[in-house]
Amino acid sequence: MQTKKKKSRVWLWVLLAVVITIGVGLLLLNRAAQRASQAVYISYTVENGTVERTITGSGRLSAADSETLQLPGGVGVENVEVKVGDAVQAGDVLATLDVDSLRDLAAETSAALASLDQQIASRSKVTQVNAPVRGRVKYLPAKTGDDTHAVISQYGMLALISTDEKMQVSIITEAQLSLYSNVTVRWDGGKAKGILAEKTADGYLVTLTDKGTPYQAMAQVYDGETLLGEGTLGIHAPVAVVAAGGEITDVKVEENDFVYAGSKLFSLENAPSSASYITAFSERAEKAAQYALLVTYLQDPRVISPVDGFVNEVMITENTDVPAATASDGLTDVLVLHTGGAVKLVIDADELDIGLAELNQSASVTLDAYPGEVFPASVTHISRIGATDGSITTYPVEVMLAFDTRLLEGMNGSAVILTSKKVNVPLLPVNLINDDFSGTYVTVKAADGAYERRDITTGLSDGTYAEVTGGLVAKDQVWYLDTSATTAFAGMMAQRNAAAEESGHSTAGGN
Repeated sequence: MQTKKKKSRVWLWVLLAVVITIGVGLLLLNRAAQRASQAVYISYTVENGTVERTITGSGRLSAADSETLQLPGGVGVENVEVKVGDAVQAGDVLATLDVDSLRDLAAETSAALASLDQQIASRSKVTQVNAPVRGRVKYLPAKTGDDTHAVISQYGMLALISTDEKMQVSIITEAQLSLYSNVTVRWDGGKAKGILAEKTADGYLVTLTDKGTPYQAMAQVYDGETLLGEGTLGIHAPVAVVAAGGEITDVKVEENDFVYAGSKLFSLENAPSSASYITAFSERAEKAAQYALLVTYLQDPRVISPVDGFVNEVMITENTDVPAATASDGLTDVLVLHTGGAVKLVIDADELDIGLAELNQSASVTLDAYPGEVFPASVTHISRIGATDGSITTYPVEVMLAFDTRLLEGMNGSAVILTSKKVNVPLLPVNLINDDFSGTYVTVKAADGAYERRDITTGLSDGTYAEVTGGLVAKDQVWYLDTSATTAFAGMMAQRNAAAEESGHSTAGGN
């Protein structure tokens, strides 16, 4: 009997020890949870760095330009030497024409020209041609006794007037020169001071005075005694002088004469004044151009590529005639060549970014075909007309790469356009910046160790980092809540609840 009582007292002490152990454990766990529930801050030190704003997008490479070749409608085609996608070089044969069909069409065109000449010949009015603008006469192919339509057919005008007192010459050079700096332009028998007026794709455009400067003469451009390049002198802002028809009986001016708008240039006899003559004259000019093209192909019935490029369209087939022309000039489109290389990439810029895009901004292009390689480019066109898809509007932005033989039309790529950049400025991760109705702020530690608000101003941001323009400088510390402590607190609370539940079960079992 005493043995049973002794065993009962032992179990009571064991049970009491278990209860005390669980209670102490819960107390310790509760205190640990309380400590974990207190906010834990981590510091971040503001550092100077670089932040960029960019526009990104993807697209496919396309050709820089295109050229359409035309043939007189009705001419027979013997052979077509190219297919869509072929690479061609200037001078390559693209097609061969049927000589008999060329002769037949040339005869028809010649007869049409003779008929038009008879219409034009019926004129009996004496009149004069006046200068349409103020300027200097730089080119004067028309002479006394000439028929005006014959002169215009051959030269395109009776005279050329320089309207801004400038001549120009384009040079090819890789030299990096300052725009608007002075150079010397020399030609056989003379020279003049010039100005580097414009940067071109492969050099510079130089302008100089039109007084005494010869038209279409070969000229050399010097920087001091250094030859930069050479080219043909042309008129910077030319205006052509034309007439509806008539015979020139008197030329009132000479080359290099300065004239005013309305000044007499030519006297004409038998000049037409009817609308029918003007129509006939225009038609004759088109027929004359068509006839000249037919004569050229009679001498060499091959269609020659005028440029390097790729064949994009072929609208003719062998042993068939060129379709009849729909335009009044009698010519039909037969081949389209893509030129300049596959150097154009068009991306769609979001409406939130399009206001940041500007011409000549630098860009970086990556292509799926050449992973890891970056191709430099620049913005060459920005469309101001957007395309809307649902609630999103985008605007096409064109970037141009440098020519590279590896680049092919249709290659997929992405462009990153640099719109703005700040260097050596205080930066802060955007996820540490807070906003409320009072403004933008961060948390800092006061001298007494308390955490407090500090208002700041921000500038350029790339979405990850933001420039701090006020309120903070480099080496300042910003404090933020440690989210991992919050997670630990939640875990502790779960353990405490589980322990409490287990304790309840144990107590019930003991009873």
